[in-house]
Amino acid sequence: MAKCSRSNLDSPPPMVLLDRISDLPNSILLHILSLLPFKSTATTSILSKRWTSLFQDFLIQTKHFDFGKDFANAQTQEQFIHKVNQYLQLHNGSKIHKFHLLFHPGIQNQVHADKWLEFAVERSVEELGFDFCGVTTAWDDLESEHLTLLDSFYLSNSHLTQLQLGQFEFHPPITFTGFPFLVSLYLRRVKITDGNLESVLMKCPLLTDLSLCQCSGLHLIKIFGPKEFLLERLFVGNCNEAYEIEVLAPNLKSFHFYGDLFYGYSFREISALEDVYLSSIGYECTEPEHNYIKILSSVSTVRILTVCTTPLMYITTAEEYFPEDLPVYLPNLEELQIVGSPLDEDYLSYFYGFFKHTVCPCLEKLFIEFCAKHNELSWQSHLKEGEAEELATSSFDNLKTIKITNFHGAEIEMRLVKFFLANLFH
Repeated sequence: MAKCSRSNLDSPPPMVLLDRISDLPNSILLHILSLLPFKSTATTSILSKRWTSLFQDFLIQTKHFDFGKDFANAQTQEQFIHKVNQYLQLHNGSKIHKFHLLFHPGIQNQVHADKWLEFAVERSVEELGFDFCGVTTAWDDLESEHLTLLDSFYLSNSHLTQLQLGQFEFHPPITFTGFPFLVSLYLRRVKITDGNLESVLMKCPLLTDLSLCQCSGLHLIKIFGPKEFLLERLFVGNCNEAYEIEVLAPNLKSFHFYGDLFYGYSFREISALEDVYLSSIGYECTEPEHNYIKILSSVSTVRILTVCTTPLMYITTAEEYFPEDLPVYLPNLEELQIVGSPLDEDYLSYFYGFFKHTVCPCLEKLFIEFCAKHNELSWQSHLKEGEAEELATSSFDNLKTIKITNFHGAEIEMRLVKFFLANLFH
């Protein structure tokens, strides 16, 4: 008789994994499926015939369709089209809550766009994401033709609360009466005229969120609305055909802008504005033409301000060229964030000049983000030892927090730290 080793005697018995999920009734399993991401739900159909049947039952009654990036990954366009059509054919409900679809650009996909959009509109969709910009964000895709939207989309979509469009032309018919319950509108790579934007803003009385990203056809952007305009958050990014923006939004709390700055900015009735983000990183070659002092003065009541380093440069050089425009007053500013900052001798002087000519007595928090990769040659400062103190005339009486990201401890970075320490109680 073979002897058992002591190690075998001491080892625990193998754990038996029990399948308790399969014992659950279909109603509970369907509820579990409804809580999973759509792609994960679809994957369960390969487990067994029962799960295949459960997934089909799920498709029949679900009110949420999410054919987003996770669903599109690792599929060819043909596979994606086939699966979406297959899943939609199984659905027999009269109402859906959410329909989100991300697909590739190209006029050849217009027929599929029409079919899928019609499916969503006929079922009174509330949250519609219809993005044909593609899974990637390659700039080459910007050259693709814009798809068109069915008239039924404009005229039979009264239940919409959220709308996200990508790579479409927004051109409503004359009979368009608006989206009465729309709260959020996100347009990316959408072709839309100034007049059509004004029309949709006037006819969406509950709109609180508006995002215009890489939109074409806009020149003078007017952010006006009905008498009780509820807009609270506005993002404008890379709308490079536009040259001016006018905003009249008494409830606006947040304005974020990225891209080549416009030549004209007009803000009226923005007493609620608290948060402003201004960045033109990548457009430095055009920036000297823009008046950052005028822009900042037009939003001077903000509490939170995020900027790239270009406004610092403009304000510093204004001492020589436009001294009558100084100082810049930001009386309510509590938090300042400076992002994407390189640091060399010139930029160090821009920090000094900005705080010398900007009055922000309520400033409590300062966040500086240096570029992740430094140019080794820029780390050595040639400024004289006393120059930081000579340039600094600003007061930081209420400053409590300074945070610097991507800090390497280089000599020129330490000069900036010494500048703040020397002037905390100036």
